[in-house]
Amino acid sequence: MLSAQEACAIVLALYDGTLRDGKPERFVIQSCELSSKGDYWIVRANTEDCVLHGMTQYCYVGVNAHLVNVVTGARETVASCFTVEEYLQDKYDLQAAAGNLYVLIPAFARDDKPALVNLRQKLACSYPETLKLLGEQRQWLTGKRRQLQEAQRLLASQGIATSIELQIEAAGAIAIGVEAWHSDAVLKALRSRLR
Repeated sequence: MLSAQEACAIVLALYDGTLRDGKPERFVIQSCELSSKGDYWIVRANTEDCVLHGMTQYCYVGVNAHLVNVVTGARETVASCFTVEEYLQDKYDLQAAAGNLYVLIPAFARDDKPALVNLRQKLACSYPETLKLLGEQRQWLTGKRRQLQEAQRLLASQGIATSIELQIEAAGAIAIGVEAWHSDAVLKALRSRLR
């Protein structure tokens, strides 16, 4: 197993040769800890001026952390737009999917009249269109499991029950991303499924 010191050395080697005002920039380790599963060292580094002297004007931005595999020493960079936990969860979910796709589907049948009426009203569509969403177009949304869980939560707040399944293909399912973080966006994505 790779030690914390070895993981830090791998990360610091990335910054060798970085210049500020034509002079070499010195980087230091801000923190180093094991991931919750113990499979990665989570290493954060920045300039010495920022970390040790609090001079935030010399802080390099854009990188949240570096992940160093404890077995192989392979390094991955986590951008600052993700938390390390989100990045790792997406990575673990992708491994668990084993080549399949995460798909959000309705968790009710066509004969559930109250659920059918609610879905039709929320989508402002016709009964035949609603029935299609519960029949041949059951694969509503696809994407990262974490994002589908958020869409599922948002739909549940609208009284629309769904489930997330792994499927070989997602024929016609709408791919969602970070844009689906409110109920209207998720409903809009479902409406676009009707086209």
